Amino acid sequence: MNAIRLADAVGPLFAGAQACMDRQIDDPGSPDHGGPVNAAWGIPDPSSAIGVTATLALALVVRRLRPDLAPQQPDDGLLLRRAVEAADFLLRQQRPSGLTDLLDCNYDSSPDAGFAVQAMCPVLELGRTVLERCPELAPVLERVERFTRAATVGMITGGFHTPNHRWVIAGALARAGKLYPEIEVRPVIDAYLAEGIDADDEGFFIERSAGVYDPICDRSLLMVWRAIGHEPSRDAALRNLDLNLLMLNADGTAETGLSRRQDYGQRSVPGSMALAYLLGYEARPDPRYLAAAHLLWQGGRGDASGVAGYLLSAGIEAIETPEGAFPFDFQQLLPANGIWRMRRGRLSVSAFRGATRLLTLSSGQAELAAVKVNQSYFGVGAFKAETLEERDGSVVLTSSGVQLPNRPGYDMPAGKPMPRESFYEDRASRVCRALPPCRSELLIEPCGDGVILSLATLDGMDGVTAQMAFDFAPGGEWETDDTCLKPVPGQALFLKRGAGRMRYGNDVIEVEGGAFAHRMWAMRDAEQAPGHVRVLLTFRTPIRHQVRLRVYRAP
Repeated sequence: MNAIRLADAVGPLFAGAQACMDRQIDDPGSPDHGGPVNAAWGIPDPSSAIGVTATLALALVVRRLRPDLAPQQPDDGLLLRRAVEAADFLLRQQRPSGLTDLLDCNYDSSPDAGFAVQAMCPVLELGRTVLERCPELAPVLERVERFTRAATVGMITGGFHTPNHRWVIAGALARAGKLYPEIEVRPVIDAYLAEGIDADDEGFFIERSAGVYDPICDRSLLMVWRAIGHEPSRDAALRNLDLNLLMLNADGTAETGLSRRQDYGQRSVPGSMALAYLLGYEARPDPRYLAAAHLLWQGGRGDASGVAGYLLSAGIEAIETPEGAFPFDFQQLLPANGIWRMRRGRLSVSAFRGATRLLTLSSGQAELAAVKVNQSYFGVGAFKAETLEERDGSVVLTSSGVQLPNRPGYDMPAGKPMPRESFYEDRASRVCRALPPCRSELLIEPCGDGVILSLATLDGMDGVTAQMAFDFAPGGEWETDDTCLKPVPGQALFLKRGAGRMRYGNDVIEVEGGAFAHRMWAMRDAEQAPGHVRVLLTFRTPIRHQVRLRVYRAP
């Protein structure tokens, strides 16, 4: 059996504590003394100070609770001093309202105070259990208490501005309410919950962000459920956790092609989801949750504080996780949100409705980030599927080619004055010489070690230039029967005939079915891919063409 062990979380926690101290300004004469510098912004940052303070304080508490597991370094005296300095910086940055700032967008921010309170509550819950016998922690815990109490009060009237903020605030208030029963948090929690929770029947939250915000929402809603027994919060979190059993790839990375937030299109392991799955297992003992948590913890280790705090609070040395429960093979259409997913062993495939990114495919290190189809046709030649439907075990995407008024076609003269300032807005009112739209379909057929793509034009004009673009993640080696090279991001390659292979270490994606009807390197109106390596197949309409994508391991 695999296991998530407290001992394995403590080491990364202390390594994180050392990294936090390395970022702090260690100059007593500086007004920002103790503050951590955000490397991306070049300035000390109160939002970073939240994580630094919580990590350093938790490391101090863990050292008292489990000295047998805690490493000797960083030195205890240094850790204590730096924790106090970080907390002092955080208190200086705290607004009179009790709220805090995120310097690139949110000021006097209740949601960011919510994130802070969620981070501080485990420190305080565990710290209170050791404070009487470890009075040397009082300077740190007193400061954390002061900050957290004021932030809790500030959130009561603080408000929010993105969907997930509601549950961050509600979860923080619910957990802080246990620490500070004298603060009247319940009416505010109830007001947020009265809006209804935004996880739909398929499990998607509004933001559809598997890489960042899903674990935040799940963790927060399960906090609410644990604190006040609100079953709709639990049920919404479990629906999303079930969904993400489908959105995760075999290596623990997440499919983010539907995200409405900053993780869109990124391939990374959402390490913070491990804690969400552990909390979900409390609510519904599903062995797949534990297996997924183990995979994410192995691949991410990005939430050592959260996992260590959880295991300590629960008095758990190790959680055994069943082998074989995750990942599992499946293929499923989620019609409400317009995504089809298939996972077979290491292979993951996604197809999308409503996007020019029609398909993604990954296996181990190998990643095909997008398949896109375009015709150079009046600015409306992009294949953007309006429908995504199952057909005999396969899935088919269809594009109408109707995206703009009077296109494809030519506008006729109006025979009257036409205001210059509304030229484009008035286009739909003109008489048009219409041409047939470039209606097309893409059939995706699973075939064991990959998929077969069948592209067909169903309407439109003959002789139109077109392309099928395969955008690969950078870092691969491209090979055909007679050439081999290391392409760079932004480079375009033509697969004129036969097959080509993109290799990432031992992981290979093969594209079989080359086509070469023209040599347009950057076809007009086609989206470019400066961050990827693009392999092109080119056509003249009408198109009836089949491509096989195959994945395998090579020596």
